[in-house]
Amino acid sequence: MVSIEDVAKYAGVSIATVSRVLNRTGYVSEETELRVLKAVNELDYKPHISARTLARKKNQQIGLVISRRIQELLGKEIGTFYKMILEAIENAAAMYKMTPRKIIFEEEEVSGCDGYIIIGSDMDEETIEEISSRSRVVLVDHYIDGLRVNSILSDGYDGVFYVTQKFIENGFNRIIHLHGPLKYYGFRDRYNGYVAAMRKNGKLPINMEYDELNEEVDNVLRKILRDHVPEVLICSNDIIAISALKKLKEWGYKIPEQINVAGFDNIPDAEKEGLSTLHVQKSELGLNAVKRLYELLNNQSSHPYKQCLYTSYVKRDSTII
Repeated sequence: MVSIEDVAKYAGVSIATVSRVLNRTGYVSEETELRVLKAVNELDYKPHISARTLARKKNQQIGLVISRRIQELLGKEIGTFYKMILEAIENAAAMYKMTPRKIIFEEEEVSGCDGYIIIGSDMDEETIEEISSRSRVVLVDHYIDGLRVNSILSDGYDGVFYVTQKFIENGFNRIIHLHGPLKYYGFRDRYNGYVAAMRKNGKLPINMEYDELNEEVDNVLRKILRDHVPEVLICSNDIIAISALKKLKEWGYKIPEQINVAGFDNIPDAEKEGLSTLHVQKSELGLNAVKRLYELLNNQSSHPYKQCLYTSYVKRDSTII
């Protein structure tokens, strides 16, 4: 029988680290967390949390529902965020004796599974409501006002509020928010956090929308720079921030002496580019989604809730603070 010591050795970490990952206690980096979960999966280790599932004769099948847009992003740098969440879900599912099946909802019917994890905010409210009326559903990185479907997401509002407030407290005034399309809940949540922080401090919110999938960053940056050079540019994800950072440097702006640039998500390329950003616990989003769906499928804690995971600010070379 595989032991926790075997998992630790296979993953190249301590027993205490394996315990922290499985029990979700204490800090473990996302890279280490995913390595431990992969070891648990490949060694078929059965931790205590999944002991109850051993009595079942067959695995429960869960649908991992994504859009065609997200599927296309998974093979690109821009899709790192969703790739890490999916990897965490797939590894965690094995611990709970669940068999995941990916479903692209525009291409096939969302049916035939015991429960569903819907990732991202591309599916419309009516479709989500219909699926949740006949099955157990958990949303990841999405929330719909008033629908009361179980949701696991990062607290974008608090994260951007925090970093905006941090710059204001350090004497910065011209703080601009460059955000993605507000039809997506995550971008809207972060935008609201920025606006709230600016208004709380008696400052006028200035923001620009930018669709990184269909636009070049040049035009929106020229609009921002047309009147005043911002002291701080807070972007609603790292892809937007990295594009802006590279273009500003190309145009001769000194970063961060002239312009501070901050992102959101903390994808691997953020570290490579020296981008200050808000770190999202991507593997935790996936782990908690699987745990929540397991509870629902086993009639535990059935009242729906929204779970928000706080972000943490990671300072790198693109900001002074």
